[in-house]
Amino acid sequence: MPADTTCITLPGPWRHEYIRANGAQFHAAIAGSHNPDKPLVLLVHGFPQYWWAWRNQIEPLHAAGYHVVAIDQRGIGGSDKTPDSEDGLTLASDLVAIVRALGARRAVVVGHGRGGALAWSAVSMEQDLFAGLVTISSPHPRTLHRLGMHVTLRTWRHVLTFVLTPISGRNLAKESVVRSLLTEWSASGNNGASSQSDIYTQALQLPGAAKIAINQLRWTWNSQRSATGRTYLRASANSVHIPVLAIRGEADPLLPDRAWDKDLEFSTGPYHKVRVAGAGHFVAEEQPETTTRLLLDFLQGLE
Repeated sequence: MPADTTCITLPGPWRHEYIRANGAQFHAAIAGSHNPDKPLVLLVHGFPQYWWAWRNQIEPLHAAGYHVVAIDQRGIGGSDKTPDSEDGLTLASDLVAIVRALGARRAVVVGHGRGGALAWSAVSMEQDLFAGLVTISSPHPRTLHRLGMHVTLRTWRHVLTFVLTPISGRNLAKESVVRSLLTEWSASGNNGASSQSDIYTQALQLPGAAKIAINQLRWTWNSQRSATGRTYLRASANSVHIPVLAIRGEADPLLPDRAWDKDLEFSTGPYHKVRVAGAGHFVAEEQPETTTRLLLDFLQGLE
């Protein structure tokens, strides 16, 4: 029976296109077109989501005149599921290649969670291509690889019992598991993300998607043990001189506020951190209007 891919092409004030870049094909929900006066806005989702995580931001950003591209990362959603879909070095390089494939001279990359870590890395690798960086629920990736109290006990529990268990890939394709994860990582009583658990589960039930999503997290936590992982961390450590906006949900149960304390070791340009009340890990979905306003203010500040 063919896989149900209707979750990939959900209708809205956007169009669905495929982008060839870095040896793979990437699905994206796109609004607008190239504007020489404004940077491309590249939206990069986190775990366990896909482009749909940005459904509330695409249209307002486009209405402000921006060319907005919300991608599915390699191995996720409607993008190609290649043998190297878990490699962070490849995934960060994908972001650079997508911007170039779209013909943009300047881009602002907005990344959530693991997508935020990849955004940090892409900017570090090819800084002249980017005008700004926005991270949501994502301190600098090198911070997360340091031992210390910047990671909560709940984070370690999920790493040990959910991410690293042999059955986690099968579990992730269950709607009850996805709903529980989205609920637990959100602010208490906020269903902005968890209300979409059925849609996210549909995307994770596509052939290979859940396994790849888990393997991407495993790669992240084990990266220091591999040659490509160490290369990725070195490539991520260059000083970033472009403007950076870091957004954290005040109720994020995975990463305490102190996890961002080391960002200024890597961000040497304008850096601003904002805490959003009433939001946990999935700020863009839990507080969509606030997130959109913060993005627009940042983008307009660049102009």
